[in-house]
Amino acid sequence: MKRRVAFCGTRGIPAAYGGFETAVDEITIRLQNNEYQCDVFCRSMEDREPEFVDERRIIFIKGSENRKLDTFISSINTGLYLLKNRKEYDFVFWFNNANLPGIFITRIIGIPMAVNTDGLEWRRAKWSLPFKLYYFLSSLFISLICKNLISDSQGIKDYYYKKFKKRTIMIPYGAPNPIEIRDQRKDEILQEYAVMKNKYFIQITRFEPDNLPLKVIESFIKSKLYEDGYQFLLIGYKDSNNYSEQILKYDGGYGVRVLNALYDKEKLQVLRENAFSYVHGNSVGGTNPALLEAMTSSQRVMAIDIVFSHEVLGELGTYFKIENLHHKFKEILKSESNQKLLKLSVEKKYDWNDVAEKYKNISLNWAAVLKKNREYTLES
Repeated sequence: MKRRVAFCGTRGIPAAYGGFETAVDEITIRLQNNEYQCDVFCRSMEDREPEFVDERRIIFIKGSENRKLDTFISSINTGLYLLKNRKEYDFVFWFNNANLPGIFITRIIGIPMAVNTDGLEWRRAKWSLPFKLYYFLSSLFISLICKNLISDSQGIKDYYYKKFKKRTIMIPYGAPNPIEIRDQRKDEILQEYAVMKNKYFIQITRFEPDNLPLKVIESFIKSKLYEDGYQFLLIGYKDSNNYSEQILKYDGGYGVRVLNALYDKEKLQVLRENAFSYVHGNSVGGTNPALLEAMTSSQRVMAIDIVFSHEVLGELGTYFKIENLHHKFKEILKSESNQKLLKLSVEKKYDWNDVAEKYKNISLNWAAVLKKNREYTLES
């Protein structure tokens, strides 16, 4: 009989939003076989019957039209679904501590589970004080009630031990495999976006203050590299708000191009690999999928100088603080491409097959994993 495993707390698959959705997509496609039936819970604003995507069952759960309450409401509804169908599931993976209501319901009904904690969301500038407090207290409470916690980086793992005295399992994300693309197609994409190889910088990110897109634009302008014909491509515009509108004001001036969110893997790869450097500004969180993707194809990577960037890039990154970024834009022009080294490094450390196997082991041996966690020694 197949083991039925639920993946809860994300917007679902196919992945079209962020790291959690990509992780669920990559993990479940590898686990879905003769031994496993993977149920992926997705959000929907209407009642829909379950569907199947590559043999994975997609279960639609209602959220809220109020975006700020969407995660909270959908987690309650997911928890109630699990309560009603609790005998069907052998294990549940939850993603994101903001899903506390659903996680708590799962704990009460006794289905074995693990929670991928996400990053340190209470540090994000975009959240109001009440949400920051909710997220911090949720993380503390989940540390107390959940036996298996997953951290996507060593930095997050260390934080949970120091702050909450909680031992977690470190499982990073995987990196995608580059796509084979014909040279003619590459030229077509560069022409479509009106850029020349090695004459532009690129950042691909959601337009949120913690990802620093506005600060990076301002630093690029301050560097005056546009006077030498360089462009800065910022990809990720999706929703209109005060912050994104501030960014849009720079579109078309000083070599800055602000583009809509893009999910075409072929185009993204070509744009990354032909840029002089990728710029990574995500300042909150653990292993960032966008950084891993950048390492698979970029010639150089400039990254915000924080522990999570160093953990992923090591000596291969050019690190910056916002106050010196305009200088770094100029300094990196003197550096050689380390595209091959970046690719080799990310392939060695961040493999989706390895990630999926670790999730499988948790679902099979959660009692043994818990015992091993009790023997955890904090690394210095």
